[in-house]
Amino acid sequence: MTLPVLMMPPEQIAKRHRLWMKEIAVLGPWEQIDRQDFSPAVWYPSAESTRRAPRVLIWDQYSSSMNLAWELLNRREIHTWDSVIVTEQTAGRGQFRRNWVSPVGNLYASWVWPELSGSNISNSYQENLLPLVAAYIVVRGLELLGIDVQIKWPNDLLYKNRKIGGILIEQRDRKIIAGIGINMASAPSLQTAGTKIFMPATGLSAEGFDLSPLKVWSHLVDSGIHCFRMLINQIHASEFIHLVNSGLAWRGKHVHILKNEEEICSAIIIGVAENGGLLIKRNTQTEVIYSGRILTVE
Repeated sequence: MTLPVLMMPPEQIAKRHRLWMKEIAVLGPWEQIDRQDFSPAVWYPSAESTRRAPRVLIWDQYSSSMNLAWELLNRREIHTWDSVIVTEQTAGRGQFRRNWVSPVGNLYASWVWPELSGSNISNSYQENLLPLVAAYIVVRGLELLGIDVQIKWPNDLLYKNRKIGGILIEQRDRKIIAGIGINMASAPSLQTAGTKIFMPATGLSAEGFDLSPLKVWSHLVDSGIHCFRMLINQIHASEFIHLVNSGLAWRGKHVHILKNEEEICSAIIIGVAENGGLLIKRNTQTEVIYSGRILTVE
């Protein structure tokens, strides 16, 4: 099980949102501890301050959980399987560094993964496949909570054809951090300016799930470590692609693909290719694409 660590006073985190207030109360009382591996002091649940487990470091408002995770990793204050949650992001980013609207109450987490030397994922395709690894881990974890989510290639998560989350993978000097955002309390409206193209969004609260960001994230980490090891070390890449395709949104259906934010084409999704690209059929021709936004039209 994960070990929550507050990097701010408990009362400061609790007042940010009712979902955080509930979680802080359930896990308390909290004990402030001075540790050599953190600066400044941090707060642990009193009953668990000596337990060894993957840590979830919780911060208040920050530019992004990804930025904070890299800062802590570079200072060697977090390690493999540790993760960071911020209550709100002021400069969250998504695919192609697009702005990610990040109000308080949703889940914004970044998770340190192990290096992939000797894994089943080819170095040539890691950039395309790693977002799908993260997406599958989240889909599988949410499924265990009774939440049926699909993967929208290349890095989005859908619930009932509405966007509920997204994935961002960053690699630096063989180090990997997976950024994962899930709409909990609110769901920003997503629309491409100047067009009728849109991606409706939803959140877990709106869909009737009474869950907090920390509860969901702790479950995803606990189930995700085993899932990651299975995907990376135990199955062939072709088996992984089969698993992804089994949960791929709109497979076999007509969609619109937006390229370069301007060009729109209509195609049928065939599935994810073994190199992580998306196999589509346009007219009578099949092709693999490596970028673009898969959209519906109002």
